Amino acid sequence: MSYTELISTMTISSDLPVTVNENFRTAHFLNDAAKTASFEVWADDTAGVPFDVYLCASAGGNVTVTLPAVASGDANVGRVVTIFKVDAANDVIIDANASETINGATTVTMSSQYNYRTIFSNGTEWFVISSS
Repeated sequence: MSYTELISTMTISSDLPVTVNENFRTAHFLNDAAKTASFEVWADDTAGVPFDVYLCASAGGNVTVTLPAVASGDANVGRVVTIFKVDAANDVIIDANASETINGATTVTMSSQYNYRTIFSNGTEWFVISSS
């Protein structure tokens, strides 16, 4: 296989192969949302673009982040979300839906600034796959 160098007169839309264009157009980029009050993860996904990272400021009081139900079917299987605490005030509490769990617990509390949890759903429960 050989590659042709992209030159300044070429445009991505007309001169690169269609499959390369599709890969660029459908690439997944992280979307973030700033939150200062309690909320449910992905409930604000009104444009079909889910937020991957929530930046939570808790200066106004504890912020509770409610995870959607994982038992609701395939919608949340394999989904990953990161909750990041941006300030030192109060707590950010991640709350699994009803009796569902996050690493065996119904809640996870972050108290320190710059703490984060990256959480993954396998369709049965939530798992912390990265944290600080």
